[in-house]
Amino acid sequence: MNTEHLNADSEALAQRLATDDNYRVLRAVPRPYFDAPKGAPPDKRCVALIDLESTGLDPASDRIMELAIMLVWVDENGEVVNHAAPRVWQEDPGVMIDPRITWLTFLANHHLIGKSIPDETVLAMLDRADLLVAHNSSFEIAWLERRYPQLAGAAWGCSMKDIDWLRAGLDGRAQQWLLAQEGWHTTAHRAGDDVWSLFWLLQQRRGGWGADPERSHFKRLLEGADRTTTLVRATGSPIGKKDLLKARQYRWNAGASVWEREIEPELVDHERAWFYRSGLPEPTLSNMTARERHR
Repeated sequence: MNTEHLNADSEALAQRLATDDNYRVLRAVPRPYFDAPKGAPPDKRCVALIDLESTGLDPASDRIMELAIMLVWVDENGEVVNHAAPRVWQEDPGVMIDPRITWLTFLANHHLIGKSIPDETVLAMLDRADLLVAHNSSFEIAWLERRYPQLAGAAWGCSMKDIDWLRAGLDGRAQQWLLAQEGWHTTAHRAGDDVWSLFWLLQQRRGGWGADPERSHFKRLLEGADRTTTLVRATGSPIGKKDLLKARQYRWNAGASVWEREIEPELVDHERAWFYRSGLPEPTLSNMTARERHR
């Protein structure tokens, strides 16, 4: 991880300040740089880090106005072998942007006049990747699969949900707060800045609680994305059992109108026994992989 942007004199002061418990030192994430692949791209796993900014929260009625993609090659240990620079495109949404969105992103209509996202370039980059990743993948999937139906069934990882951040020794799941706990700060709410800061966050290494060994957060992400789990659905459960299911960490899937929970395969028999003891119908079980998990 490159830290050459840090001033040597200031770094000495920062290290001294960090020894005082009354202070917390945050270093600035560097401006984006890239390691240009020499010749053919590395023969390693390619991960596409993705972020987008939109005019609202509804993919059916709102519009994408900024999209960023960054390709990263990682080895089996989750260490970065090489990476390209973030690619960022903007698009004129054709509607008035809410002032609150402008306050958040600093993007206004006059910044986007006549601009468009090159769909062929975007699809070529995403097709190159073995795994698509966003910090809240459910959000990006809803927007991108609506615009690009070709992405249906693609493998996705979610850096917010596929990493057990608490076990890794951090609290919360907001990207900027996680980065701050690792000692870094950056700007937010622009797609290019967000994919770069996510890249920086995932390179951090630490040991977690208990038997969680030291490794990069990239490694934790890949472990989470690659696992096969079981989706348990309380199909046909009486409405009077909803509090019981909520207490057991089931969540309501409004689209499927069912309470559901994702568990490890070795816990399935235990969960089926709990359903029987609780007077619930036999649950519906299905496998979950990176191709289904965040949809």
